[in-house]
Amino acid sequence: MTLYPNDVKVVFKNFPLRNHKQANKAALYALAAGRQGKYHEMHNAIMAQFRELKNNENLPLQLADEMGLDIQLLQEDMSDPALQQQIYQETNELRSTGLRLAVPKILINGEEYDRKKPLEVFVKELIDKAS
Repeated sequence: MTLYPNDVKVVFKNFPLRNHKQANKAALYALAAGRQGKYHEMHNAIMAQFRELKNNENLPLQLADEMGLDIQLLQEDMSDPALQQQIYQETNELRSTGLRLAVPKILINGEEYDRKKPLEVFVKELIDKAS
């Protein structure tokens, strides 16, 4: 983003893992928080404590309270079917790519970032390939 501020866009997509019983709910919380302008804050807070989330389903509400979110509005937004539909759509998009299904996943121009390489090397290879 720093090197190419006019050419790079970061997009977050939801892909709640099936084996994590709170993952879908956590994605809903992040999207609902987004309606109050706090998507990234909620997403980051949940991801930082994902292990605790498995045993504490109220953790996102606690985080929302700490962020000063309107809890009643958050809970109303959580029940909006449009948010669940967004999660289904984004999940299906990733499944349709044929890529290994793991999170977090970083794609650059549709190619999966190989974390074994420094990001600068990977980006340079993409630029060289496109030239």
